[in-house]
Amino acid sequence: MTRRILLTLGSAFLGAGLFLASGQTSYAQQPESAVTAQGRVFEDIDKDGRFGAGDAPLKGVRVSNGDQIVETDSDGHYELPLSGESIIFVTKPTGFRTALNRQNLPMFFYIHKPDGSPKLRFPGSSPTGPLPRSIDFPLYRQDEPEQFQVLLFGDPQPRNITEVDYITRDVMTELIDTPAKFGVTLGDIVFDDLDVFKPLNDAVSLAGIPWYNVIGNHDLNLDAPNRQYVNETFESIYGPTYFSFDYGRVHFVVLDSIDWLPAAGDQGGKYQGKLGATQLDWVKRDLASIPDSQMVVLLMHIPIGNLKDCQDLYRLIEQRPHCISISGHVHQHEHLFLTDKDGWQGKAPHHHVINVTVSGSWWSGQKDVRGVPHSTMSDGAPNGYSILSFDEQGYQIDFKAAGSDEKMGIRIDNEIPINRAADYEVAVNVYNGSEKTVVRMSVDGYSEWSQLEKRKVVDPWLKKLSDEEKKVTPAIQPKLSEPRPSSHLWFGKLPGNLEPGLYILKVEATDMHGQVFVARQTFRITGE
Repeated sequence: MTRRILLTLGSAFLGAGLFLASGQTSYAQQPESAVTAQGRVFEDIDKDGRFGAGDAPLKGVRVSNGDQIVETDSDGHYELPLSGESIIFVTKPTGFRTALNRQNLPMFFYIHKPDGSPKLRFPGSSPTGPLPRSIDFPLYRQDEPEQFQVLLFGDPQPRNITEVDYITRDVMTELIDTPAKFGVTLGDIVFDDLDVFKPLNDAVSLAGIPWYNVIGNHDLNLDAPNRQYVNETFESIYGPTYFSFDYGRVHFVVLDSIDWLPAAGDQGGKYQGKLGATQLDWVKRDLASIPDSQMVVLLMHIPIGNLKDCQDLYRLIEQRPHCISISGHVHQHEHLFLTDKDGWQGKAPHHHVINVTVSGSWWSGQKDVRGVPHSTMSDGAPNGYSILSFDEQGYQIDFKAAGSDEKMGIRIDNEIPINRAADYEVAVNVYNGSEKTVVRMSVDGYSEWSQLEKRKVVDPWLKKLSDEEKKVTPAIQPKLSEPRPSSHLWFGKLPGNLEPGLYILKVEATDMHGQVFVARQTFRITGE
C-alpha cells in the first residue's frame, strides 16, 4: 500500500504518545505508591523522539489527565495527579504538530493502564506497568496559515473489508495529495466490528495528513461489563475520547457524546447522548484559557441538541461570538441555527452542522460501474464529506459529494418529457442548503428569475428511486434507507405558457456565505 509518512518515528518511541527523557534506555519507574505523573514537552529539533541537548523545552503547553489541565513551566516540565488508570495527553499548540504513527494518527497521549484492559471480544491496551518516571511529548514546528482547510468525515461505518474498499474507491482516491491540513472522523468510524479500525485507518492514511477521530456509538466495546471499559479498543488506538488542539487561530475541541448504559439482567446495553459532569468540567477548564475572540469548533458524534445535558454545554459556549459545532450520527446533512426556542441564551444563534456521511445510507442501494453502492442518504443527498475552510474573515463549510467535482451540489428533479407546463412543479435538492440559502430558477430565454419555496418533505426523486429498488429481484442488500423529510428541498412551478419544445431550466442557489452555485437541466414539453 502506498502512503505518505509525515514522520518516521525514531527508536525512542515506546508506545502511544510516550517518549522517554534523554539518557533513559528503559522504563524508569516511579514507586508503586506514586500518584503524580510528570514529564516534559519539547521541540524535538533533531527528530529522534528524545529530549536532548539540542532540543528546546516548550513553556505554556497544556497537558491534561482528562480532569485537570496544567501548563508546562520554562523547562517544559509538567506534573499531574493520577488516580488509577488514566490517559495523559497534550493539547497541540499553534505552530506545532505531534508525532504521527504509520497511519498518520496523532500520538499526543500516553495510556496508563498498569494491568492493561480487561479481556473483551476486541483487544484494548496491553499492560503498561508502573508509571514511567518521565512521560515526554515531542512536538515538531510547522507553518500554520490563517487560511486552511479541514476534511470532515461523518460515519464511514464499514462493516467489513469490502466496505473499507468502497471508502477507498469512492472517497480516499480523490483525496490523495489533498490541500487540507488535517482530517476528522466524527464518530461511527466502524460498524461494531472493531477489528475493522486498522484496515480503515490504512485507507484513510492515503490522504497523507494527520487524522483525528471522534468516538461514536458503533465504536464501543459492547461486551464491556460497565461504563468504565466501553472505550478500551478505541482508546488503545486513538487515545482519549475527549481532548483539544489548536491549529492556526482556531481551537478545536473533540467531545465524547456517547454515554453507555450497560446491560441489566437479560437486557442488552444501550447508549444515550450525554457528556457527563466530568467532561463538562474539563470543557469549562479547557475554554477558560481561550480568548472570546478566538474561533472555537466543537466536534462530536451525536448532534448537540440531542445531548441530555446540552443546556449545560450551551452555558459554556453561548457567550462566545465565534463558536460552531459539528456532528454526525443522523446520516443526513443539515444546518441548524439554535435560538431561545432551543434553550440557547446567546445573543446570536448557534450554528450546528449535522455532517454528510461517508457511508451515506450504510453502503446500501444499487452499485455503480465501480462496484460501489450509490448509498444515497435518506434526505436525497449523496454520500460524501465536508470541507471546512478558515480565513481572516471566518469560516465556511462546503458539501463534497463523493466522486463529484462540485463542492455544493444541486439536483433538479423533473420528468422527461413533461406533457404540459401548466401547474408542473419542479423539486430542487440543494445538498448543502439551509434556512439561509436562497434558491431561484428561470427557463433560459423564456422567463424571469423566480424564487423557490423551501419545504421539509421527502425528496420525490429519492422516493421514486427507493420504490424502483424495492421491485428489483433478487432484493438489493443492504436495503436502501427509507426516505425521510429533507431540510434542503425547494419547489417552484414552471411558467404555464411554454409551448411544446426543448428548454433549459437554470437553478441558482446562494448559500449563507454568499457563494453562488448554478445547475442546468433540459426538459421537453410535448403538449400531449
